[in-house]
Order: sequence, then structure tokens, then C-alpha cells
Amino acid sequence: MSLSLNVQIPESLQQALELAGYSAESLGVEARRALAASLYARRVLTLAQAAHLAEMPIREFIPFLASIGLPAVNYPPEELERDIESIRWQMQQE
Repeated sequence: MSLSLNVQIPESLQQALELAGYSAESLGVEARRALAASLYARRVLTLAQAAHLAEMPIREFIPFLASIGLPAVNYPPEELERDIESIRWQMQQE
């Protein structure tokens, strides 16, 4: 089972967003990434979980976090070990 969210953008903002180059798809991507980063920063999700929510490999999610001013290492050592194991597993899948 997955959770789906629907965000209503006021019609008054639609033209401004379109002029800035946003489509419904690009707003969805940006919203997922922003949510993932926020939940990671608040320690709700691990780095691996947040990358998964953002639909990004961890090796791309870490620079994304840096680009918005968030540290990639922001949690206790036991969570770091779980994420290292997850990274190793992802690398073996490629």
C-alpha cells in the first residue's frame, strides 16, 4: 500500500508557475524532493528512506541536500551503519 498526496495549487498562481517553467510533473518532482529533505532534516526518515521518497539514488540525494544547505550526515552512528548497508546493497543492484 502506498500513500498518495494531492496538492491543490490556486488558479491565481498557475500562470506565474507556468511562466517560471513549471509543469505539473516538475512541481510533483520538486514537492517529493522537498518533502523528503524536510522529513530527513527532522529525523523522521533516514538518508536512505528520504532518497527513496525523493526517487533519487543516495549518491544523487546527498548533493541535492548540500544544494539546499542540509548536511547529509545528520543522525546517530547506528543509523549511519544502516544507511551504509543500504548504499552497498544499492550499488550491488546496478
